[in-house]
Amino acid sequence: RGAGCDWLGGRSQWEAALLAGEPLPRTSSRVPVPAWSFQQIRGKSRGNEYQPNNWKRKKTHGWIKRIRTPGGIAVILRRMLKGRKSLSH
Repeated sequence: RGAGCDWLGGRSQWEAALLAGEPLPRTSSRVPVPAWSFQQIRGKSRGNEYQPNNWKRKKTHGWIKRIRTPGGIAVILRRMLKGRKSLSH
């Protein structure tokens, strides 16, 4: 058993309140724990998110898509400045 407080007879604040029949002391740092039925359930394993699809890759990251938007042009310019061999898909 832990040392506890001397002024509580070696008992913790919680033990002393329980033995005296008093309500338990409130602390603001306590967060209620949800019941087991509300705990997170482990789902499907991760790591298989990338399913290659050339058509979708070209439509999302391709040259035409990049050139059509100001952000895409910025991506191409950044890659040019960095000296990338491939600027887009």
